[in-house]
Amino acid sequence: MTDSHNKIDLKNPVIAAILAFLIPGAGHLYQGRTFKAAIYCFCILSTFFCGMALGDWKTVYYQSQPGKRTLGYFAQVGVGLPALPALVQTSRYNKLVSPSNLARNDVDSNYFESHPYRMEMPLEAPFKGTLLDRGDDGKNISGQLEGYIKLKTVPSDFGTAITGTFEGTLDNKPISPLNLSDPVGLGLPLGGDKERALECAVVRDLDGRQTDTGHIEGSIPRPFLNWFEMPLSNRELDDINKKLGKRYEFAVVFTWIAGLLNLLVIWDAFEGPAYGRGDEEQAASQKKQSSDSKT
Repeated sequence: MTDSHNKIDLKNPVIAAILAFLIPGAGHLYQGRTFKAAIYCFCILSTFFCGMALGDWKTVYYQSQPGKRTLGYFAQVGVGLPALPALVQTSRYNKLVSPSNLARNDVDSNYFESHPYRMEMPLEAPFKGTLLDRGDDGKNISGQLEGYIKLKTVPSDFGTAITGTFEGTLDNKPISPLNLSDPVGLGLPLGGDKERALECAVVRDLDGRQTDTGHIEGSIPRPFLNWFEMPLSNRELDDINKKLGKRYEFAVVFTWIAGLLNLLVIWDAFEGPAYGRGDEEQAASQKKQSSDSKT
């Protein structure tokens, strides 16, 4: 049997368990079990973030709307702080997509806000996409756009309209600025994708009149806090599965494994080792003392 002074000092097991939940290994560090703390922290967090990276950072989210609950999140949340932002993000997302905040409640069908009053204006952002336009002479112009887009609201005969410009390149060649106008489709400010969909009409001055001659379609970037661990719409979930295939499923499983492993770490911080009363160093010390006494 081991002496009491050789037992592991678990300090306050409740505090240790809470710390172990928040950050894998933190509970063991609090107890002075630094080797286990380092092993648990590295192994569990590397597994978790490897899963996130493999899944294009779209594997961890919680969807709490009726009929769309993400049960796998309850395994992922076992990893603690790295998965907890999903709870805040789903609250933000659900408030945004409520019927009272959207012009129309068809988020999963095309994921666009359809009313200018619902869009944050003015808007200035980098833009990547495509152009399909007839041009001043009626000849079709098309290609890949990359540059900067600016949109703002202006008074009109029917209340408020949107106008703006695009400046940049078409197929990597500079083009004259494009004048933009309604109709405008702008993706929701919150979403699981890093890019936010944007499309609007191109207008030109033909015979003294502003005429709709084509449109641009593409995306602008979302800020990190507006996509990280945000719930995925049906469209976004379909897109990521088409893009990554089986790799996405493996990525999700990695995050589940990390969360479930940390449950064992939490228990070890709360109860101590599963067998014996000391860590390896104490067991080795006792063996040496026993051998010395025999000699």
